[in-house]
Amino acid sequence: MNSASNLPDVASTLATAIPLDQVGMSGIALPVTLALADGEVVCAASAAIYANVSNGQKGLHMSRMYSTLLGLSDAPLSRSSLQQCAQQALAQQQEVNASSLQFSLSTTVQQKRSALNSQGWGWNAYPLTLQASYSEAAGFALSLTVQVTYSSSCPASAALSRKALKDAFLAHSQSQSEPMSHEQVALWLEQQGTLAIPHSQRSVATVTVAIEQAELPISELIELCEAALGTPVQTYVKRDDEQQFALRNGANPMFVEDASRRLVRALVQQGYQGHLKVEHQESLHGHDAVAQTHFSAAEFDREAMK
Repeated sequence: MNSASNLPDVASTLATAIPLDQVGMSGIALPVTLALADGEVVCAASAAIYANVSNGQKGLHMSRMYSTLLGLSDAPLSRSSLQQCAQQALAQQQEVNASSLQFSLSTTVQQKRSALNSQGWGWNAYPLTLQASYSEAAGFALSLTVQVTYSSSCPASAALSRKALKDAFLAHSQSQSEPMSHEQVALWLEQQGTLAIPHSQRSVATVTVAIEQAELPISELIELCEAALGTPVQTYVKRDDEQQFALRNGANPMFVEDASRRLVRALVQQGYQGHLKVEHQESLHGHDAVAQTHFSAAEFDREAMK
């Protein structure tokens, strides 16, 4: 049987002078271990890895890239293990003069969440992506992206609903021959309080932050965003939990701009920098409301944001 060194090198006969920014692989199945607030968990991830190819070069060593990525399954992921992987993978491509490398890992983590009022609990799912890049000139950079799903009630719709209820109550009370008692007012509100219902919608915040610390702050980042928004989607829900969620929605009406600023304030106060995208997937309109922004502690006065 021929050894690998005796096999024909087809790439060497197909030379060209056109450089390429990225050559590599995507959709690589890779189990990874993540350290979360509930403990370490193994997740099924999808990986992609690319290197640049300079003039006249080809024949990237993809099997070497693949073997290097496999090493990420050996221990819980950290900034150090991801940096080591990037440096090793790029060093293996010196024969094709690659000078930069990027790779990503995408998966979904589950976090345990208690019910709002009852004794139940369940699991919420959070898509996340780790993106790494390395070159000798720029060094190593790592970012973490998480998605948090929540409910947003429209402030304008809430105001219109309150106005409709006020007008209906005034019309009803003025039609009565005698002033209404407290009990009669309470009964009317119980029967007519949903005369006009403010609309709310499922919403998604996609937050990307630069990672400088050794450990990956996955649980910390998710919990920070959920606390800032106030109305994350629920898992286990009984009637009293649903009532509590309705109260939270009523206390937290927010436009897409409001949600974005809540998140920026919370993230900057914890020293994060990065980018966020907020989508309110409208229940009234056929289109969605979207806001995007970059944020950095250097751009904001932390005291003024309290």
